Amino acid sequence: MKLIALLSVALIVNSAPAISANNPAIIQSFPYVSPVYVGLLTTIPSLFLVIGVFLTSLIENRIGKKYTIITGLIIVGIFGTLPAWYQGSFFILFLSRCLLGLGIGLFNRLLIQMISSLYQKDTRNKAKALGLESACEGLGGIIMTISVGQLIKINWSISFIVYGFAIVSLIFVAIFIPNQRLNLVNTEEIDTQVSVSKERRTKSILLGFILFCIVLLFINYNLQITPLLIERSIGNATNGSNMIAAIAAGAFIAGNLFGVTYMYLKRWLLPIAAFIAGISIFLTNLSSSIIFILICSLILGFAFRNIMPYFMHTFTTGGEEVAKFGTTVVLVAYNLGATLAPYASQAISFFSSNTSASNQIIITGLLLCCIGFITLIFNKYMTV
Repeated sequence: MKLIALLSVALIVNSAPAISANNPAIIQSFPYVSPVYVGLLTTIPSLFLVIGVFLTSLIENRIGKKYTIITGLIIVGIFGTLPAWYQGSFFILFLSRCLLGLGIGLFNRLLIQMISSLYQKDTRNKAKALGLESACEGLGGIIMTISVGQLIKINWSISFIVYGFAIVSLIFVAIFIPNQRLNLVNTEEIDTQVSVSKERRTKSILLGFILFCIVLLFINYNLQITPLLIERSIGNATNGSNMIAAIAAGAFIAGNLFGVTYMYLKRWLLPIAAFIAGISIFLTNLSSSIIFILICSLILGFAFRNIMPYFMHTFTTGGEEVAKFGTTVVLVAYNLGATLAPYASQAISFFSSNTSASNQIIITGLLLCCIGFITLIFNKYMTV
């Protein structure tokens, strides 16, 4: 029941991109606001998630892990739904997205760390549990993105009500998760703590940079897929929302299979998944079929959600302190990449002298393929 309660929280972790299909409608509602800032509504939660990650230890020391998670869920429930009942100011809308990220950040590291600690001495089950966590992130993305896609037909603002799901997770945590404080760990936990060596820190940061680049490109696809469909007159915002849902569906499948996938591929998983992700993005631009693009999005989600738990599993093996440091590196790399994705889009447009969504998709796919080849060549360094 502890694992189920933690997995219910995981359903919310990947919820920020769910409203990306709203961007065209929000641009129309706030014509005086730069489209770059509207794009940041999807990614700015990731920056504040990083801030929340660093605040977690301070709050955890005072109120314990359980109530830190509950605090984060309350913030998500209140400020995530704020745009549904107040839309008069873009500043308030932007602020609500910042606080949404902060709330998720308060429980994101604890969520992964607590799931990892349940199976720290059982590598295989640990990989399965982290895969399930990733699967639930994908499932949450599916549910919220599809819900947003349907609610946007009524009004873009009402779609933000999906963040009210945080209350359901709060109930599960309140009932099934015991409270723990850092100064009340038992002897067995103390024995399993291992200090993080300088070599491991350096290597973790370098691998974190690779993850940062992958996420930067992955989120850029999320931002460009709806404009691509509209640009080529083959779909609308609802279709774009369905593409994001397909990514989440692929992520859900990958998470459920991760334990088996990792067992067979191990360190080869990263380059293979990065290359498949790049190819699936590149192929998106070659077809005018909604079904084909939907399949490409599904494959992209499958590939990407093998990459994330790969890093989580690699970085959290070795005790409490190692898991804490590794989780922090992964979350910072992921969320900085997600936050800066709109600026990556601008950089691609600047250097290619082409602002079309089609151009963005082609270059994003090729760059991911390049990362796949680089990680293949330096494969023996892809673990810590």
